[in-house]
Amino acid sequence: VATVSVKNRGVVQDQKGEYVVMARNTEVVLLDEKNRERARFRVPYGARLHVDEGTKVRKGTRIAEWDPYTLPIISEKEGIAKYVDLTDGVSMREILDEATGISYRKVIDWKQQPKGSDLRPRITLCDDKGEVMHLTNGAEARYYMSVDAILSVENGAKVHAGEVLARIPREST
Repeated sequence: VATVSVKNRGVVQDQKGEYVVMARNTEVVLLDEKNRERARFRVPYGARLHVDEGTKVRKGTRIAEWDPYTLPIISEKEGIAKYVDLTDGVSMREILDEATGISYRKVIDWKQQPKGSDLRPRITLCDDKGEVMHLTNGAEARYYMSVDAILSVENGAKVHAGEVLARIPREST
């Protein structure tokens, strides 16, 4: 039996009550009954923690999980997602997966388009009045999209803290 300690705690709680890691240097440390460190694990940005500070765990307990194939872009606050400069055919495209029949929106290289040189595709979080929200650090809640980002929320959708707005596929061989 070990006790969980979360170091460099940069997490938000999502609508399901799970903790989502929002920092790049978060670690989970397992301590024995005499408070000695038994193990230390780096937890990547976007991971979902299944245990909280002080939780007693046994061998085989799942502490965290994440998608190793994508880098998530995660909402830090609750608000309404608004697409900005995400125009169908110019900066994004609907793609249909032939194998599954599922379609998704993907950001395409907008700089190559005739009307795309001045675009800055992003998802902005707005309040109920349509005003751009601010994060705890004072910056506006704007999440810029890179080429090949897969959008996970619809324009105008209500999003919660810890929710994935988009995913950037990792390169694989």
